[in-house]
Amino acid sequence: MFKLPALPSARAGLHELADFAELLAWANGSVSAREIVAFLGREGESEPNRGCEDSDDENADALDEVMNEIERRQAACRVGYPYALDAHGNVLHYAPSDDGPQAALYGYLLLSTRLNMTTTRTHAGIDGTLLLEEVSAAALRQYLGSNRAQSFVFGTAAGSADFPEKVNALCQALGEGGGFHAYDSGPVQANDDKLDVVAWSPFADKSPSQIIVFGQCKTGTAWSQQLCQLQPDAFSKKWIDRPFLFDPLRAFCISEAADRSRWGGYAAEGGLLLDRCRLVDCCDDLDADLSTRMARWCNAALEVARVSL
Repeated sequence: MFKLPALPSARAGLHELADFAELLAWANGSVSAREIVAFLGREGESEPNRGCEDSDDENADALDEVMNEIERRQAACRVGYPYALDAHGNVLHYAPSDDGPQAALYGYLLLSTRLNMTTTRTHAGIDGTLLLEEVSAAALRQYLGSNRAQSFVFGTAAGSADFPEKVNALCQALGEGGGFHAYDSGPVQANDDKLDVVAWSPFADKSPSQIIVFGQCKTGTAWSQQLCQLQPDAFSKKWIDRPFLFDPLRAFCISEAADRSRWGGYAAEGGLLLDRCRLVDCCDDLDADLSTRMARWCNAALEVARVSL
């Protein structure tokens, strides 16, 4: 997995090369197929026992697949994809729509995948990892649909409340669960116990038994080993006084555009999987304050990324 300021190697995956093409187009306004092939050729020069002709053929095949991936992303994001291919499919332009928040959202998700979000997570005084919790809460709420759906940020972005207070607030918002109750008698050391966001669709009768989604959020690329960390049933048994009548569903939200060749395995382990394109697809509307903070983070982070592009 490549991380800026490093660039993708000749062995980079298809989704990594598509991210690289998007970053180049964003930084420079556009990028041509020829420029991408030239880059792949330079990176392949250090590969042993490979002839020039074989390498050129492989690079051309890889480029075709990259452009197919870009077309897939364009369809998956609907109007939220901030890029456009020319009529011949040879040049990728950065062409965000003036309407809606999705261009800044896509840029945020792209940069928060390819920047090191451990060492360079904060730009313009904003922690980029926390923005994903707010984005995911909005996406899950809009995915559940109708005017009745609601969402709740439970993780670090929720603020400084201690864990029992957050569980009590969650149960109050859901109208079920009773409140905080620790199963074990030892000191409570949890901060969020892997629960970052909750979304639900209540009924007018305000009675228990409703669709509830527990979600975990991850920026960067090192998330595949954490797909099973959040277990709603275990969370409820450990921390909530009365069981939910309808067990919460599990969601996993990531900033990366997931490798489609591994999608089935990721989704089987992570539950309802919302990757970059699905988050953009679900976010037709975002809170104005969140959109402003996300745009500020993006502008500052892009300047850091430009140095290596």
